[in-house]
Amino acid sequence: MSLEQHRASGPVDDTGDEVPEPSDEERAAWARVRRSATGMRHHEARSALATARKAARGGSPTGRDAVVARAEAEEWERVTGTLADHEGSYDPADDPFVQGEQDARDSRALLALHAPASPPAPVAHRAETPPHQR
Repeated sequence: MSLEQHRASGPVDDTGDEVPEPSDEERAAWARVRRSATGMRHHEARSALATARKAARGGSPTGRDAVVARAEAEEWERVTGTLADHEGSYDPADDPFVQGEQDARDSRALLALHAPASPPAPVAHRAETPPHQR
């Protein structure tokens, strides 16, 4: 499995359909890579990928640093792959993966706006006297 095929924090349970949400650190690392990659051509992104891989392996980062280094290397790999058969420079606005992420965020936000905050409280019904018995 390539780095781009699976982006999940922590252990992965291949039996379920859900993939854990990426951490804020991972999302921030991806955003940094995308900003850095904007305007780069394939050979420049490939060079940045080699640097990111060295950083992820060199010194054996641990904890948060390891998560960030791995996320950056994964994103550089994905960006480099995107540019492999592309003659222009990288632009997140033209990246289908980035646009898919944005569409998913927009959909979740829209659903959150229309979803009730909590289930409605049960309504206590008073026993009313029928009008003909009053």
